Amino acid sequence: MYKQPKVVAWTSTEEYLNVSECLYSADIAERKRGVAMVKAWRARCRLPVAIEATASLVEMDIAGRERKSVNITQLRHLYAMALIRFVNTIVDLEQKGAYAQSIVSLAGRIGMPAWFVELRHAGTHESLPSLAALQSACQQALGWLNSYYWNKQTRALPPDTQIHVREALSKYLDAQKKMPASKRARKPSKKPTTAQLAMEAASDELKQFMGNLHPDAIRLCLVPVLLEPGFLVPKEKKLRSAFPECKIPQALETQRSSLLLLLAECLGETLFFEELLSAAVAMLTPGSADGGIFEPSDSTLSASHAATLVAWIRWILEAHYSSETSEDAGETAVPINVDGLLERCLRNPSYFSRSVLKVLSEFDAELKRDLKPFIDYMGKALAALASMDAADKSAAAGTAAKRAGSMSEAAMEKEERLMTERLEKCFGPAAAGGAQLDDDAQDESSMEVDEAGGDSEPASSSSAINAAPSQPAVAAGNASRWSYMPQSSWSICPIGTVGLGDVPALEWPAWTDDVRSELTS
Repeated sequence: MYKQPKVVAWTSTEEYLNVSECLYSADIAERKRGVAMVKAWRARCRLPVAIEATASLVEMDIAGRERKSVNITQLRHLYAMALIRFVNTIVDLEQKGAYAQSIVSLAGRIGMPAWFVELRHAGTHESLPSLAALQSACQQALGWLNSYYWNKQTRALPPDTQIHVREALSKYLDAQKKMPASKRARKPSKKPTTAQLAMEAASDELKQFMGNLHPDAIRLCLVPVLLEPGFLVPKEKKLRSAFPECKIPQALETQRSSLLLLLAECLGETLFFEELLSAAVAMLTPGSADGGIFEPSDSTLSASHAATLVAWIRWILEAHYSSETSEDAGETAVPINVDGLLERCLRNPSYFSRSVLKVLSEFDAELKRDLKPFIDYMGKALAALASMDAADKSAAAGTAAKRAGSMSEAAMEKEERLMTERLEKCFGPAAAGGAQLDDDAQDESSMEVDEAGGDSEPASSSSAINAAPSQPAVAAGNASRWSYMPQSSWSICPIGTVGLGDVPALEWPAWTDDVRSELTS
C-alpha cells in the first residue's frame, strides 16, 4: 500500500543522529545542547513520545547533577513527574480497543520493566520514593529508551543508504552481464568460471546488504532506485516496452527478473512487491489537481518509460497475484493487496492509469466486470480529448489563414453591404448614396484644422469647430444622426459629464449587435 511521506522536525538524518549522540554523551554541555535541539524540534511540529521522554529525563538528570537552587524534596518531585510522564506517554500508545487494559499488561507487551509501572504508582498514589531510587530509575529509563528506540532508529536510514543501494545493484547487474547467456540457465559446473565466481560474490554481497536494510529504507531508498532509468527501465529505448501491448521484452526479462526474485527472497515477497507496485503506480498517476482531468502533470515521464513500468506491473501480478475467487492459484502466489493501486488509478484518470486498470482486470474476473464501466468511460473521454485537440488545431489553422488575408470576393461584397446598411442607419439614405464628403473635401478639412493648430490663438480652433455645419444636414426626425452642438449651448461641467453634470450613456445602440453578429457569422 502506498504510504505518504511523514513530516519530521529534523532537517536531515545527520541532524537526527547528532542529537541522539548529544543526549547520551558523557559531557554535560553536549547533553544540554541535545535538550536545546529537542526544544527547537518541538516548536516545529509534534515529536515522537520517545524523543520527548528522553529529553525530559536527560534534563532532569542534568538538574540532579548540578542542583542549582533546588533542594532534595523539589528534586524528588521533579524526578517523579518526569518518570510518571515517561511511563504514561509510552504505555498509552498501546492502549487500543473499546475497553482499557491494565498498564502492567501493556508495559509487558512493549518490553518495559514492570518496576517502572510500580514506581509510577508509588509516585502517584503513595509516598515519594527516595532520591537515589528515582535517579537510578532515570538512568535505567534512558537506557531502555536507547535500546528500544534510538538504536533501532539510527540504523534505519544512514545518510548514504541510497548511494550504497545503487552501487550494490549496479555491481550485481554488471556481474550478470559478464555471465554467458548459455550458463545462466545451466546448472553450475564442477569448476566455476571467473564470471560465475564474480556473480556469486555479487549475489552474496547484495543479500548481505539487503538483510541489514531497514523496512523504511525499502520504500525510501531501494524502490526509487529500481524505478530509475538503468535498472528496471533500461536506458536503451529499444529494450523498453511500448503501448498498448506493454509486454516485457525477452532480453529485459532475462536480465532483470533474477534481480527482482533475489530481492523478494531477501526482503519478503509481500512487502517488496507491494512497495514496488505502489511506487510504480504513484509514478504513473501523479496528482491531477494541478492540471486538468485526464492530463498527466509529470511531463518528465516518457511514454516508453511508462509502458515499461506497466509491463513490470503485469509481470509481477502474473507471477505473484491471485484473486480470492481464483481456484488455480499457484504456489508462487502471494497475498498482494491491490486496493491502494485501484484507488489511486481511479482518482487520477489518465492514459497511463487506464493501462494499469486494464492490467489489473486481466487477473480477476470479478474485478474486470466492476472496472469495465470505468475503463470504457476513460477511453471515451480520452478519445473525445484527442478529437478536440484535432479540432483546435484545424481551427487554429483556419484562423491563421484568415489573418493572412485569404478573404474571398464574396465575403468582401457581404461586408461592403453590411457597412452600407450601417451608414444608412447612422446618417440616413443620403449618406450612403454619396452625399458624404469625398476624399478631397476631407483632405481640405484636415488641412484647415492643421493650419488652425500650432501656435495660433484659441479662437482659431473655435472657428474650425463652428465649421461643423458644413457637414451633411441632419435628416428630420433621425435621432441617431451624429452632429456637433452649437458652441453657444456649451456649459461648464465636470470632466466626463454633460449638461448639468449628467453622465452620458456611451453604450452602443441595440441595432449594432445585429450588425456585429452578421459580420462575424
